[in-house]
Amino acid sequence: MYEYVMAPEQDVVISSRVRLSRNYEDLPFSPKLTREYAEEVIDRTTTAVFNTENGAAFTFLRMGDLEEDARSRLVEHHLISYDLLKFINYSAAMISSAGTVTVMLNEEDHIRFQGLLPGLQLERSAEMALKLDEAVGEKYPFAFDPQWGFLSASPANTGTGLRASVILHLPALAASGQMGAVMQTIAKLGLTVRGLYGDGSEARGNLYQLSNQATLGRSEEDVIRALSAAAGQVVEHERGMREQAEKKDLLQLQDQLMRSWGELMYARLMNVGEFMKRYSDIRYAASMGYLHAPLPGLDALMMDAQPGSLGVRSGKLMSPRESEILRAQVLRDELKKLVSE
Repeated sequence: MYEYVMAPEQDVVISSRVRLSRNYEDLPFSPKLTREYAEEVIDRTTTAVFNTENGAAFTFLRMGDLEEDARSRLVEHHLISYDLLKFINYSAAMISSAGTVTVMLNEEDHIRFQGLLPGLQLERSAEMALKLDEAVGEKYPFAFDPQWGFLSASPANTGTGLRASVILHLPALAASGQMGAVMQTIAKLGLTVRGLYGDGSEARGNLYQLSNQATLGRSEEDVIRALSAAAGQVVEHERGMREQAEKKDLLQLQDQLMRSWGELMYARLMNVGEFMKRYSDIRYAASMGYLHAPLPGLDALMMDAQPGSLGVRSGKLMSPRESEILRAQVLRDELKKLVSE
């Protein structure tokens, strides 16, 4: 079985992501971006990135050249944003071989630099994004105002242009009915809680995205520090609720969670909604030691079982029924490899 390495706080925190919004100072911002200017953004950025120390590790992808499933897979694996797909005739992405760094081109802003790592690793994620940001900015200056900071097509991104987020697995908090209180506390800190894929998405599988709202008037360090501290508090709260649930009725908790393991191992049809519920249960069970499975492996399987990723795996356009059949088959096959008795 493949040896997975656990990241910090990965029993609760699935991943950490930091994005930086940037615009070239001499090119029109997004609303006035023509195809000619969009190509200039792509040419400048690819030239600069490919010439960095690790430039050879990046793959360049034009969104318009990809099939719909392939584009969806990139979103499902958090390598690009949904918003990048709003501009598929203009947009592109550069993705590192490890999938830890992405450069999105011609989204809402000219560039979005992204650092992505498992567990609670916001500082390291920020370092990766900022390093690439500095390398590109040295060659082609970004729009910057001494008073307001980095300028953006959206006022919400003016300032540092930094958006940081962590994806949290909170099944015990959700079951206790305390998520409302947690969200109110988070809002008072200038942070927000969304679904798995950001604005407008559902919190399927008890997965929540915690992120900063303001980018103006705060340094990158302050934003990262505040979000890391808040995430740490939520992690401790979730762990405390898990311990309470275990003490209240251990057998009932184990029975509830392990039933989902049985469903996943023997089901012949599995829609994505049901799968996310079952995934949440077996991830919870694994984090408590009831099921011997590596959390990074379960998280990778969760992304691979999403609709776009399944479509890429099949290599064809599937009906909903075919997708449910393939998902159930993939889950049976992969869980056999991941779980040890």
